[in-house]
Amino acid sequence: MNTPFEMGYFVAFGFVGICIFFGVLLRSRIGILQRFLVPACMIGGVTGMVLVNLKWIPLDQALFRTIAYHFFIISFISIGLTGAQKKPGEKGKGKTIAKGALWMGLINGASMASQAFIGCVLVLLMGAVGMAIPLQLGLFLPLGFTQGPGQALAIGKAWEAEGFANAVSLGLAFAAIGFFFALFVGIPLVNWGIRKGYTKLGTVQLPDYFRRGIYSKDQTEVPTGMMTTHPANVDSLAFQAAAVGIVYMLTFLGYWAVDRFIGPVSSAAWGFFFFFGMLTGILVRVVMQKLNTGYLLNRDTQNRITSLGVDVLVTATLISVELSVVWDYIVPLLVIAAAGGVWTTFYTIYFGRRVGEFGFERMCVQFGCNTGTVSTGLLLLRVVDSKFDTSVSLETGLYSIFAAPFILGTMLVILYAPKWGLTVVHQMGIYLGIFLLALILLKVFRLWGKRQW
Repeated sequence: MNTPFEMGYFVAFGFVGICIFFGVLLRSRIGILQRFLVPACMIGGVTGMVLVNLKWIPLDQALFRTIAYHFFIISFISIGLTGAQKKPGEKGKGKTIAKGALWMGLINGASMASQAFIGCVLVLLMGAVGMAIPLQLGLFLPLGFTQGPGQALAIGKAWEAEGFANAVSLGLAFAAIGFFFALFVGIPLVNWGIRKGYTKLGTVQLPDYFRRGIYSKDQTEVPTGMMTTHPANVDSLAFQAAAVGIVYMLTFLGYWAVDRFIGPVSSAAWGFFFFFGMLTGILVRVVMQKLNTGYLLNRDTQNRITSLGVDVLVTATLISVELSVVWDYIVPLLVIAAAGGVWTTFYTIYFGRRVGEFGFERMCVQFGCNTGTVSTGLLLLRVVDSKFDTSVSLETGLYSIFAAPFILGTMLVILYAPKWGLTVVHQMGIYLGIFLLALILLKVFRLWGKRQW
């Protein structure tokens, strides 16, 4: 059908909406989905993936990948625009919060490096028994698990440009398996800790609306944010979204300037667009605060934009997975993902038991983050800290500061090792070194003590 304008992306976005609505419906009706707190975006994404792969929905999967990539960027820009929240009663707890954020940052950074090391080892082992697979397949383990679907998509796209066919679908498959670990291992793990009495707040009874995922008519909904502009001038949501758009444009202009005056921007460099978008968002927020206009960026509304980005990202990511491509690599993919999931489970439990106060709560967050996204980590935390009464939720918002050097160091090696002439063995040495450095810092800052639970 000929249309006067490009309609494909909005039609695909409409299908993403249908999938999310369907996920909400199933979550509200099916007990097992409630028991494992499977989010609507994941339910809908899996449903959409099946329908698109069966060719029952005649939409190009490339549309969904583009949507996923841009909403991935939007979610990180919004994080940059979101100011820190000061909770009542948090004054005087600065050391506890800093300690928790540092522990989470080191655990997250070490998780990515160790997963990269495991991926390399497994690729070499499978090659030794005659199963030759690209090294990138093993490196999708940290990209899909610790970094999540957005990064797997972005880096997969860069690798496709360099000749690795169907890299995007394989990266997204790792991210999808990571989500399954986060929920179908994470929820039983959390429930085990509750039964054992390892939680700070004791047994937590989740309200019915939390399990069903929707409020009833007579229940009070949580406000989505405060209005900082008058609707007679501009709708407050439009203003918040405009701030995200401005940051996106400024980040793009930065890339354009590099391409125009320094040299061509490589495909791999676009994998860092999310990071520079977040930094630009932070810069814009700081400038606005200096100009006494920072209050116009409402924290709650920006959080909703971040959550919107994650929900659309996850749904579109799952829809865009090509099952025929995944099937061609099914054995090595499952071996690598299973080994990574088992290691991550052992690793987070081991160090969670040795950090001290709020160890179980912090472990829940990091298990979710190291197999899914920050949203998954917070979802697991809600099971043991439903009202975010502990300082762990605030620590979660700060830990990326401490994780960034380890994450970026690992990412640079993953992306540029071939250009730097690094062999697989060289890479393994670097990943192991990053992991050991994080462990040393855990000892130095006394975040690796005796077992507490």
